[in-house]
Amino acid sequence: MSIIALLVSILLPSLMTAKDSALELIAMQVAPDKDGKVMLEIRNLAYRKSSEDIYTIDVDLPHNCRLSLKEPYPPGMKIIRKDGEDYIRWRPKVSDIGVHPVTVIFTGVKTTEKDITVYVYNKKLLDEQREGQPAQN
Repeated sequence: MSIIALLVSILLPSLMTAKDSALELIAMQVAPDKDGKVMLEIRNLAYRKSSEDIYTIDVDLPHNCRLSLKEPYPPGMKIIRKDGEDYIRWRPKVSDIGVHPVTVIFTGVKTTEKDITVYVYNKKLLDEQREGQPAQN
């Protein structure tokens, strides 16, 4: 029994790393627009799988800089390094539907900050919002 416990304790961190790597492969990559807005859609609210609605946000990173997030930022949002680049990875929950201001910090020769706004919505809420607004011509 102790041998099995030892093997599990050795292999579990490797399995978690492999799971994170697999999720990064299927994540949808998005980037902020020129105004710093990012739109994330949550789909299949009732039947959402653990591999759905995972996003990597590609922030235009200055050369030789590292990326970090300034508190407060939404729970579950984290920085990942993929292919030598830093990205923000997040799988928003239903409770995260709304607007989230996020400050990104670029650390390198010079430290700078950039504000982005992450909008999380689902199709149903977006359609309801559009129906409630007057049509624009």
